[in-house]
Amino acid sequence: MYASPDETLAALERVGYFTDQKTATTVYLAGKLHRPILLEGPAGAGKTELATSVSRAYGVPILRLQCYQGINEEKAIGQYDKSLQELYVLLTSKSDQCPDWAEIKREVTSRSYFMAGPLLEAIEQDHRCVLLIDEIDKVDYAFEAMLLELLSAWALSIPKMGTVQATSIPYVFLTSNQERRLGDPLRRRSFYLVVEHPTPEREAAIVAMRTPDASEETHRFIAGLAKSLRAYTMEKPPSISEMNDVALAMQLLGIEKIRAEHKDIMLPLIAKTEGDRKRLLMKQAFESIVRIAGRYASEMSPEEGTELEAILAEEAKA
Repeated sequence: MYASPDETLAALERVGYFTDQKTATTVYLAGKLHRPILLEGPAGAGKTELATSVSRAYGVPILRLQCYQGINEEKAIGQYDKSLQELYVLLTSKSDQCPDWAEIKREVTSRSYFMAGPLLEAIEQDHRCVLLIDEIDKVDYAFEAMLLELLSAWALSIPKMGTVQATSIPYVFLTSNQERRLGDPLRRRSFYLVVEHPTPEREAAIVAMRTPDASEETHRFIAGLAKSLRAYTMEKPPSISEMNDVALAMQLLGIEKIRAEHKDIMLPLIAKTEGDRKRLLMKQAFESIVRIAGRYASEMSPEEGTELEAILAEEAKA
């Protein structure tokens, strides 16, 4: 890992994740102190992308546990390979010698017969990796409680096998879209960051990374469009990645600036629910959003534009 928060910030920017000093410092300290980071904020604001960017910046693999309602310990930690256990018992029982059933039991409940899930796999790595526990707010409190041993003692208790201690401690990121409040024990063990949608200037830099051939004016317009859409009463505001898709689509279609006549082309890219589609089809709704987007784009100061150009220039050199 890097030797300071400043180096961490520079490394994240080199892999295309533009953030602030607070986030870079938290990532640096979490790595040094072996603490997980709990990331909360709206969907599409860049929580998962921070974890994957840390993986790229540090040059380490990432293991992901995607949470969902009803997930159990077997999906997270792993489970015994029953067919392999049965095969071993069958072959041993057919030998000429009288089977030692106590030894057979010890063997089939050993690590050799256990298929690791993401949590176990992460702590058994020879070197540190990134462990992403995504959308932790979708699980129940019982599953949260299971995680406490891992995040406190860096160990996992497996029935019949015992406790497995970590050979390396991963960089752990837990993301939450705040569908429910997470328990205090989990919060106490974590550093906490709120990840909001980026400022227009930072989003322009992100878009510029994805569409370097587009003009600076286009980058600014996309950032303004993102701000305009998120300020509108949408059921599903656009994520950063969705705005990148809009920028790429504009580039492919040869569109430098979205206008009212582009509504039918752009709606499938920015309206992802029937309710949002109907809202944007209302009289002058799309036209107003585009007009406000242009205003936001024009409000970006020259100093901020110079800063954006400097960031991209440094990235090009790297």
